[in-house]
Amino acid sequence: GKSTGGRRPIYLHIDHTKLYVASVKLLRDDCIVALLDLKGQILAKEQLQPESLSPEVLLGTVATSLRTMFASLAIKQEHIIGVGVAASGICHPVDGIVIRSLNLGWKDVPVSDMLGEDLGLPVMLENDANACALAELWLGNARETTNSMYIKTESGAGVGIISNQTLLTGSRFVTGEIGHVPLIPGAKLCRCGQRGCLEPYVYFKAVQERYHDATGQHLTHSGFIELARGGNEFARYAVQEAASALALACAHWGIILDIEVITIGGVWGNFKHEIVEYCQEYYDAILEQSVIPSSVTILGSSFDDVADLLGAAGLVVSHWFTPASVPFER
Repeated sequence: GKSTGGRRPIYLHIDHTKLYVASVKLLRDDCIVALLDLKGQILAKEQLQPESLSPEVLLGTVATSLRTMFASLAIKQEHIIGVGVAASGICHPVDGIVIRSLNLGWKDVPVSDMLGEDLGLPVMLENDANACALAELWLGNARETTNSMYIKTESGAGVGIISNQTLLTGSRFVTGEIGHVPLIPGAKLCRCGQRGCLEPYVYFKAVQERYHDATGQHLTHSGFIELARGGNEFARYAVQEAASALALACAHWGIILDIEVITIGGVWGNFKHEIVEYCQEYYDAILEQSVIPSSVTILGSSFDDVADLLGAAGLVVSHWFTPASVPFER
């Protein structure tokens, strides 16, 4: 405000190179730890190969890796403002508990307490799809929007939903758990016992398992993309199935929630023409036929495989700067 006399105001500036935030991505086949500065730049990242998925072993491995990372970069622990964790499954962010994770095989695991006590740092927990949605809101596709959605398919099928620039979690933290809501009547049998769920079509591990059953070979993300673009019949058919299922999901949830931007994450977001543009055309056709005065933009992820890490780190930074609502400088 305008000065009314007295001493001149002193403007404070935070040196983004002196404070850091750690971030963790917890998935069965994709456990990653990282260190970021307060601008959201990833300074170091390591993929872990834990010996066990038991909470004690996995979280102990995470803590050891982070301590080694801090030491290798000569960063004192007092310069780490906290740790953000993005985990697959239903998470209670206030209590820091993974309520249930089929991917990890966990139930009622107090992640924030266990990891926090080991590291001596505050730990914030969030569902992985929600973390990705926040990353796109703060730094990516959804920066200029009010309502957005992120579809995540690495650990099943789930969405992170932003409404009025606020993450929707629901009264029991299950908002966005769409993988086992039958969407395609009479279709593939899902591991949950129902038919027509979204998960068998878009959960990439399910695609990998079908490929292995048919060929005896293991399929990586990059290998799958190469096969599909090279005309491999199995891969191309899997892409077509995923495109149809994702188009239905985008249309149903997008119209219900009046979404402006939908981000398709994971391997499917790499198929710009076959999936992203197909979903866009399908959505536009529905809007045109139904005369709904709305529009949506459908895109692949801005951050490839690090959206979870950015979103989890952003939660810590946002909490540290409370009441600031945008954690990283744009």
